[in-house]
Amino acid sequence: MQPLNYFSFSPTEVSMAVVLFNIFLATVIAFAIAYVHKYTHTGLSYSQSFFATLILVSIIASVVMMIVQNNVYAALGLLGAFALIRFRTIIKETRDIAFLFFALAEGVAMGLSHYAVGIVSAIIISAVAYAIFRFNLGSTSDKKFVLLLTSKLPIDQVAVNSQLKSEGLNLSMLSSKKRQNDFYEYTFSLSGKNVGSADKIISKFASSLSITEYDLVSGRESIEY
Repeated sequence: MQPLNYFSFSPTEVSMAVVLFNIFLATVIAFAIAYVHKYTHTGLSYSQSFFATLILVSIIASVVMMIVQNNVYAALGLLGAFALIRFRTIIKETRDIAFLFFALAEGVAMGLSHYAVGIVSAIIISAVAYAIFRFNLGSTSDKKFVLLLTSKLPIDQVAVNSQLKSEGLNLSMLSSKKRQNDFYEYTFSLSGKNVGSADKIISKFASSLSITEYDLVSGRESIEY
């Protein structure tokens, strides 16, 4: 029986050149993902810290995958360490979660040296994200408006509905309140085939319905916080 050699090191580590190249490539792709997210983001809830998070998550994921390569004990140790971390920040948009997984997946691909998978998938997913943003896919906001009315007298919703329906518009009340100056404020949801001409149609009926002012807010221009 040969004596045990406690001073030998098994060649399990990745070479320094591979480590540097994987981290560099993960960083480049992470920056590309972060800028795609920034460019296609809508609303006012954009966070610079999330931009940094996307980059760091991708780099960290690549490092983690290089650490646990072919090492079950290291994988279990890292799993136990990550189980202690508690994330308290609430992600407001489900789309941001998708980008977070996107950055994580690219980091994993680079850490495992799957360069072709990582680069091709980054290009395709970024192109899909841009196409959804560019062509506003899946949105119905361009077919709906929010109508804000101010009138001297209470509005008869049935009468307003009948007049607007004849013009191809549908009205649904969202809220109403009375001001201190005895004016009335109403908020309606407006839709229909002629919603693009809603401004001209409402101005035609404004005087007969005692409407003093009105505003149309397009769903496409609505603000998300």
